[in-house]
Amino acid sequence: MRSRFLLLTIGFVACGMSPALAGLTVVRGEGRAVISGNDLAGARKAALADALYDAAGKLGSRVRGVSRLNQGVLREESTATVDGRFKTYSVVREGREGSAFVVSIEAVGETDGETCGGKRTDLDIRAISYRVAPGIPGQVQRNVEEGISRGLELLSEGESFRVADQRHLPRIRGGERNNSSQYDYAAQLTDSRPSPAGYSLSGEVQVQRERRDNLVANVTDLVLTAVLSLHDNYTGARIGTIRRSVSFAERRTVFGMDEAFSMGRSRVNTGALFELIRADLEEKLACQPLRAAVLQSGKDEVMLSVGLEHGVNRGDYFLVGTANSRGEWQIIRVDEVTPSQSVAKFLKPLPSIPPNALATLMR
Repeated sequence: MRSRFLLLTIGFVACGMSPALAGLTVVRGEGRAVISGNDLAGARKAALADALYDAAGKLGSRVRGVSRLNQGVLREESTATVDGRFKTYSVVREGREGSAFVVSIEAVGETDGETCGGKRTDLDIRAISYRVAPGIPGQVQRNVEEGISRGLELLSEGESFRVADQRHLPRIRGGERNNSSQYDYAAQLTDSRPSPAGYSLSGEVQVQRERRDNLVANVTDLVLTAVLSLHDNYTGARIGTIRRSVSFAERRTVFGMDEAFSMGRSRVNTGALFELIRADLEEKLACQPLRAAVLQSGKDEVMLSVGLEHGVNRGDYFLVGTANSRGEWQIIRVDEVTPSQSVAKFLKPLPSIPPNALATLMR
């Protein structure tokens, strides 16, 4: 005997986008409820709940199964769970139709599908200094300094981000995107202003000597440690830290033997260190939603800071928050695309979109 239970789980997300593995989408839902007597408010509430249920079902559903043995009879039960996570919703139509009340909604929700492929965010490499412990040979210092530049070439091979070398600029401080930073003038002169809706990486590479003597030998290694901060260019907030270390054999000298019989020194190569950093960046940025800043805003279209090189195509949709007191949002569709920018049209007459607004790819 098979019995089916239908459960409804609708979670409203009050702030921002949380899970990196969730994608945004827009769905429509419609609900209908019979009016009992003159209780229009109760019917509207029931119809709205039904509309939310309908929209949640379009976002995703799961079926769970369980088997139970009861007095020798195998009973199979399955539970269909509608799991819709809404960022926000709005009522687009409501009213009485005969003896029923009908509500139609438009909901922006989060799907469970991964959004980790087909897009690349901007990553600005800001100031990366290096610090060498006393006694480290000058050759090693030169290797590290040159190795940082070679390491950026390795980072540029990342699949989920586009690297811009801006090491001549200090780390992001939150004001660059609004032209309120003291570094804007220098950045504009060098045509290297931070990507307004991307991320930036800055920090330090440290070189230290580690000694691990044993009973028969003098053993010293050189340890390279990178401590890098990942910042959100749009808000200036620090969103993560990358700390990676690699070791290189510096000296292996057997006790009692002349220096000439030591096992020698090893040349420091920063490639292994930056490969680890690149892997960490892929993990942190690959599944982040692609964002764009509104560079220019018109009556019914906007210019965005992302284009073909970011994985944006004609026909893609973006969700734009308007930051007004009513919490309204606008949906735009990409109409023209260049390598680094795109033009998108409004899908709704209102609300308008101010410059510097943040748009999120809905895919």
